[in-house]
Amino acid sequence: MTSIKLYYCPRACSRVTMTALEMAGLAYDGQLVNIFEGEQKSPEYRAVHRSGKVPALVVDGSPITENASILIMLDAMAPGAGILPGTDSPLEKAVQRSDLVWCSATMHPMVRQIRMPMRYTDGETDGIYAHGTAQLKDALKEVERRVSDGRWFYGDAPSIVDVYLHWLVTTAASAGFPIDEYPAIVAHSARVEEIPAFRRAMAREAEGVKESGIQLP
Repeated sequence: MTSIKLYYCPRACSRVTMTALEMAGLAYDGQLVNIFEGEQKSPEYRAVHRSGKVPALVVDGSPITENASILIMLDAMAPGAGILPGTDSPLEKAVQRSDLVWCSATMHPMVRQIRMPMRYTDGETDGIYAHGTAQLKDALKEVERRVSDGRWFYGDAPSIVDVYLHWLVTTAASAGFPIDEYPAIVAHSARVEEIPAFRRAMAREAEGVKESGIQLP
């Protein structure tokens, strides 16, 4: 039996990974890393994740980091679970992987500029916040088009890309991003919150908070 352990923190993008695990139906242990108190910087955790971030997934003793890579692997471990649309086309697979990297390496830093602009400078943050906001507004034009008329990002069925987009836009909105300018995305986010695997992940996050006693900011 494969041993799987997820290092996560509530509200962080590890929520996307946890949802993928729930979609896959894979048994896993969860280890909460309190990034609000700096636990991710400890030598013990840096031995798991060289950059001191969440998520990290340890499979049979081997750590895998970077959300896009983890999600691609989970899709391969549970084909047919709907993490990504099933296809035998190498081109379509490459497009799906590109979409995941777009979420993690392009849009995610934009959201970080909005939510945590102080991480980019020792000085003023207004310009960083404004830059992230402008960049995300441009990126969301494509998302708004893709999820209009009640569609998912890939059409008729949800995937982990929809969940990642939910995390990105709700995190940005929590820092004042004007998400109401994108009504199709607002409706899409509400649909994501009804996905059973997403609800299970949220419940597991809440359970971890209760068991650990951490205080969320």
